[in-house]
Amino acid sequence: MSACVLPQRGVAAHRAGAAHAPENTLVAVREALRLGAHQIEVDLRRTADGAIVVMHDIDVARTTGSSGAVAELTLQQLRRLDAGAHFAMSFAGEQVPTLQELLEAVPRDRWLNLQIKHGEPIAGEVALQLVRAGRLEHAFLACDSGAARDARAAHPDVLVCDLTRQHSRLEYVAHAAASGARFVQFHHLRGEPSRAEMDAARAAGLGVNFFCAPDSDVAALLAAGVDFPLVDDVVAGLRVAERFGVTPLPRPGAATL
Repeated sequence: MSACVLPQRGVAAHRAGAAHAPENTLVAVREALRLGAHQIEVDLRRTADGAIVVMHDIDVARTTGSSGAVAELTLQQLRRLDAGAHFAMSFAGEQVPTLQELLEAVPRDRWLNLQIKHGEPIAGEVALQLVRAGRLEHAFLACDSGAARDARAAHPDVLVCDLTRQHSRLEYVAHAAASGARFVQFHHLRGEPSRAEMDAARAAGLGVNFFCAPDSDVAALLAAGVDFPLVDDVVAGLRVAERFGVTPLPRPGAATL
């Protein structure tokens, strides 16, 4: 299979675009793709029986109205929960998806940002699933150094977004570059990136994601050189990005999957 051309910059749908559909669900992924997002960001956890599922929280209360830790529930038990009704009743019945289902839903012409939640010992298995699915070129693991080591032990070519925080962003960029990361992910709590921070990331050949707050100034981030701001509201993010010459990606067809 020939490699697709991946976007150099654009809008990342945080939790698959949590402003438009229930977060971290396939319906949210499909909507983000329909809108033209350039990167899909989701969170991964492991169930009691070893399945890897798309879920942000350590427990299911907030997004399903049920109770229990993800790690203490089997995949079958998770599948019985309603992951859509909390957002709107029109989404009632939406299920918690597996990593495999996610990979089948996202085409290869946009980035897939897979965050390994802290303490989840799944990086090696995620890497192997990417290998089996032929997804190493456009999917990357957002994780700390320990998880990155586990992923690369499973397959040395897995792409990583380094999430190992340091005392300063410049130290963070240096650490990411030394570890062989493909991306860094700046956080809104440290403010907009400075020229020196962006120059350091560019010199190291790192792509720059930015985890936005709801009131983050996406225009200022793109003007500063951020490649992919992570936003819940994909429509608003794309509207701003178009002012910088970044157009939405075409809606994927069956031939691109």
